[in-house]
Amino acid sequence: MAEETEMKCLWLQDKTLTGDCYVQVGKEVVDFSSQYGSERSISYTASNLAGKETIYPGYGDYTQACVFRTYGHWWKLAPSAVKKFKKTPDDFCSFDFIEVSFEEKVYPTKIEVFETYNPGCIVKILACDSTAGTNVDTGKVQWVTLWSGQPQVPVKEAKIFSPPLRKVKFMTDLIRLEICQDLVDYYTELDSIRLHGVKKHNSDRLGIVQAYSSGFSHEIENGLIRTLDCPEDKISLALQDFKISDEDSSIPNVAEEEEIEYTENGAFNCLPGEIIQLILEFLDIPDLCNLAQTCRLLRKHCSDSLLYTELNLQPHWTQIRDSTLNSLKSTCSCEFLQRLNLAWCGKGGILTNCGLSNFLPVCSNTLTYIGLACCQFVDSTTLKIVSENCPNIEEIDLSCCRKVDNVAMLLLLKFSKLKRLNLYRTMVDMHSLIAVIRSCPLLEHLNLGSCIRISCFDDVLIELGQCSKNLLTLDLWQARTLSDIGLKALAHGCPLLQELDLGWCPELRSRTSCFTTLLQECRNLRKLYLTANRTVCDGDLCAIAQYCPYMEQIDILGTREVTPDAVNRVLEKCKNLKFFDVSFCGGILDNHVTHWELQYPYIKFKKSYQS
Repeated sequence: MAEETEMKCLWLQDKTLTGDCYVQVGKEVVDFSSQYGSERSISYTASNLAGKETIYPGYGDYTQACVFRTYGHWWKLAPSAVKKFKKTPDDFCSFDFIEVSFEEKVYPTKIEVFETYNPGCIVKILACDSTAGTNVDTGKVQWVTLWSGQPQVPVKEAKIFSPPLRKVKFMTDLIRLEICQDLVDYYTELDSIRLHGVKKHNSDRLGIVQAYSSGFSHEIENGLIRTLDCPEDKISLALQDFKISDEDSSIPNVAEEEEIEYTENGAFNCLPGEIIQLILEFLDIPDLCNLAQTCRLLRKHCSDSLLYTELNLQPHWTQIRDSTLNSLKSTCSCEFLQRLNLAWCGKGGILTNCGLSNFLPVCSNTLTYIGLACCQFVDSTTLKIVSENCPNIEEIDLSCCRKVDNVAMLLLLKFSKLKRLNLYRTMVDMHSLIAVIRSCPLLEHLNLGSCIRISCFDDVLIELGQCSKNLLTLDLWQARTLSDIGLKALAHGCPLLQELDLGWCPELRSRTSCFTTLLQECRNLRKLYLTANRTVCDGDLCAIAQYCPYMEQIDILGTREVTPDAVNRVLEKCKNLKFFDVSFCGGILDNHVTHWELQYPYIKFKKSYQS
């Protein structure tokens, strides 16, 4: 009885009733793309966004906040950065996301996000409409954009972000925030989220009934496209239903060709095909699909295979489903497709392994990159499909694919040409990973951040030192079993290393000379993160200055053993340095940082704080 009373009290604290408007705080974080904290901790983790605010109105860097893994443009400048996709829409800038569930379904009227450090990074708010069920065949689970905008330059104060929302005619208990941290100097931190809404639909209050499909609707009248109430979500118009084919009733049949006078295409009839193709290079995928509906001439050019050497479907993840891939397969010449990005796709079961297996044979010989980050459907079956159809894969992104375990990993053994592998937050184990390393001697980029099932990172790094002589970048964020034994083996075996992230690896000790050995052996290092290693000392910084003149990014957050003199040595010797994080370094004071900023204006110094 006492337990029941306590639960009711919590309920009253978390949800209040004002008139007919319910106000709820987040119940649970159900999905996210990255987090700063450990999988086995509550500090700096995504789960902190659920529940009542604990920091606001305070401002600063607090462990109780929700914090994502990266910020700024530094990661895009690092050696591990992935080449940007062509034809990415200019207005798509989302880099991270987080989804929060609520206790009650309501018609959303207002959302409040408590931003307590470097605000201004939220660029999109979406709501999930699951009222029609979760039928995979019909794909009735929809994500609808309630608001979108561009990132803002942050102000140094806590804020409650509450933009005007698009009115929708469905109830929801699942909200998604998308984040872009390009403009912030340091991590953005979120404290809590509140959802305001009503239980009963009021047409005067919520606006006129809107026809929508994934945030918009359309209809075809006499072969022409008419868009209804489509703010920013025009993209699914082309991606869901349209096909470019000779059977299209809006376009004349080939048999009628002799009777047609091609004078209705205006100036396009006078242009050489090469010029038309050059113009079309500036259009993204949805625009090409839409343009192909206008006339036979543009249909022909919009289907040219050279326009589809890269296919980035991540910006359109709310619309991508099996039928989308099938339509692209039948309408766009994808036999020259080299890079395919399906990151974030598949929410609600609308993209499945069946759709992928139907599409991949089209580009089986040319595909070298496939991005599957945060795709919930990805499992061993997915990797089997990829391995059987795409023998020339060189890069694969499986970050946050939680179904990728040791069984799925063994299917990667077929990728002998693999150069880039991202396993961030997957459930890979040590033995299957070692088997993959042995089978992929060309490996250059490997991300093992937050892989909690790897029982002994030393064994993994010993194997890398023996088999991966071409290794350029390695992310070992939160590798808590890594010791000096593994790090020294890596240093001796992989001298070409340019980037190494050793953040939150507590078993590494400076007194073992593991950092000095690394710097002596890997003199091409450009990025070195030693985040939260309390033992990093002046000797390690002096080794950076002596052996690594090409260093560009350094993170020594959290050490108390470094003095300003050692930092000065690095600043004098590393002429390419652009980024230096000295946050929470006990021996580095604010006046030191201010002096360095004046003396080295081309270097961005980071020193976080708590108010």
